[in-house]
Amino acid sequence: MRNYFYINRLSICLLLGAAVILAGCGDPILDIEESNAYHWQKNMNEAEFEKLKEGMTYMEAVKIAGGAGEMLKKDQYRWNDEILMTKAYNVRFKDDKLVNKEISEVKGKKK
Repeated sequence: MRNYFYINRLSICLLLGAAVILAGCGDPILDIEESNAYHWQKNMNEAEFEKLKEGMTYMEAVKIAGGAGEMLKKDQYRWNDEILMTKAYNVRFKDDKLVNKEISEVKGKKK
């Protein structure tokens, strides 16, 4: 009977420890995106684009934008404009450092 008590106590401690570890292993990008009140806030606007500086990491760009960019190529991401649907912000990274940013026009798809 005494061994059962210690085994039960040990299993509860292990369960609580596992829960704490799993809670700390969240996806930081998902946490940033879920903090937005509206879906469109995951996109970028011109003021946020101007805050992006050479040498920033991708995660810093995600924090400024409020969401992850769409990967176009390896180390190249695009955020759609959250206000105007006619432009997008392209950002290129090298070794996880921002090296180039530009604004591009988004054209409608031909039918």
